[in-house]
Amino acid sequence: MSRPHKTKRNKLNNRGSAIVTVLVVVAFMTILATIMLYISGSNFQMKVTDYRTKESFYQAEIPVEELRAQLVEDVQTAFAKAYITAMSEYSGSGDAQNAEDNYRRLFCQEMNKIWAGRCPNDEYGNRKWETGIGLVTKQPTDGGVWYVQVTPSDKFDESKIFSEGWLILRGVEFTYDSSYGYTSMISTDYCITIPEVQWPDENGHYGAAGTEEQLNFSKCVNYMNWTKQ
Repeated sequence: MSRPHKTKRNKLNNRGSAIVTVLVVVAFMTILATIMLYISGSNFQMKVTDYRTKESFYQAEIPVEELRAQLVEDVQTAFAKAYITAMSEYSGSGDAQNAEDNYRRLFCQEMNKIWAGRCPNDEYGNRKWETGIGLVTKQPTDGGVWYVQVTPSDKFDESKIFSEGWLILRGVEFTYDSSYGYTSMISTDYCITIPEVQWPDENGHYGAAGTEEQLNFSKCVNYMNWTKQ
């Protein structure tokens, strides 16, 4: 009589093991789903961060390019005035080297005159480049804001206008703060190559101011020591 009773009780105990198995499987699936959601959320957050970082960098790059475009226009203006003046003074002299030096000096003077009109000087006599740059560039429209700082100087660096035919605007630093709290900084020097010209030969014959390649003013302004943070 006792054996059938014991067998029946064992069968009842086996039924409870199925519930335990189900609970284990459900717990495992819950943990697995939680891990998958966490990984997916982390990947999504990484992509958002990468997107915001790139967006911040591109916004910081806009005023850098706008300033370059303005300098290209200034080069064209300064070239026209310097070349006309130098050519009128060169007429009949026959000294091409002096004419070239005079042209480069006049070009430099014109570039500084253009920016002197945009930038007042501070109490130390240094040009407030930030003021002039602010006039030729635009603030972003996405809710962010950018700032600019320039190495103090009263004019363009003229150290290579005769040896290399360069003017340099040194230490221009743009910092962009996005509305999402991301910050990007771009620092660069602007190297301005003085357009090359042709001067009359000993017979008084001369060509155009330069070849089409030489007068491509967009190639006269380039970046040097460009860094991003």
